[in-house]
Amino acid sequence: MRYVIYLILILCVSTVSSKVLFEDDFEDGEIDTSKWAPTGGWEIANNDDGHNILGKKVLDVWGGAVGLSVDEFPEEFDYYADFKAMQNGLTGFVFHGQDGSNIYMHQVSTGGSGHTPQHIRWHRRIANTWGAEPSAFAGGVKLDQDVWYRVKFEVRKNYEFKAYIGDIGAENNDLTLVSEWTDSQKAFEKGKIGFRKSGGNRAGERAQYDNVVVATPEFDIFPVEPKGKLAVTWGNLKKK
Repeated sequence: MRYVIYLILILCVSTVSSKVLFEDDFEDGEIDTSKWAPTGGWEIANNDDGHNILGKKVLDVWGGAVGLSVDEFPEEFDYYADFKAMQNGLTGFVFHGQDGSNIYMHQVSTGGSGHTPQHIRWHRRIANTWGAEPSAFAGGVKLDQDVWYRVKFEVRKNYEFKAYIGDIGAENNDLTLVSEWTDSQKAFEKGKIGFRKSGGNRAGERAQYDNVVVATPEFDIFPVEPKGKLAVTWGNLKKK
């Protein structure tokens, strides 16, 4: 009997602690400054690509600065987003950001990129000095510029990262592990998320993002029977 009670307590604690930590679908039509500290290159744009999962609005990012979340996140989490790499074929996902000069910034480099296309470009930026360790996509994955995909980054203790990619709308089982990386320098244990582009104007790097979700590790944001909005399931996010 004592064992049964103990098991129930474990399950209850696990259920409470497993959750969505952050989400934004940009459907309000303007950047929520309670969630983001954007750069001048962040704009809300219309969804011109016809994907229902994107709803009516997406985040358009260009220019050469780092935009961060207002809140910091713990050492471990899962980070999901839909993205479309546009000019120069590069995205820029930020993790464990301290400020604009001290971040992890991991790029998905698609076809059309001038920097090791078909790679995850793992970056650290320490005191404004960049280091990059590119890793070719595993599993035969090939990505095109100007096409929407879904990415999931697993951020774990011991400075370990994994990147999974699939078609837009893909759930966890349909995402493919494309790269993994450990920061041997152990630069940043925790911090903020965000996006970063290089170039001073729209002729530089540019990408669009939607359906940003941060959840506790291995929390299933795709339950079989949706019971609410994104705090319970991403599957219901844009289906309004």
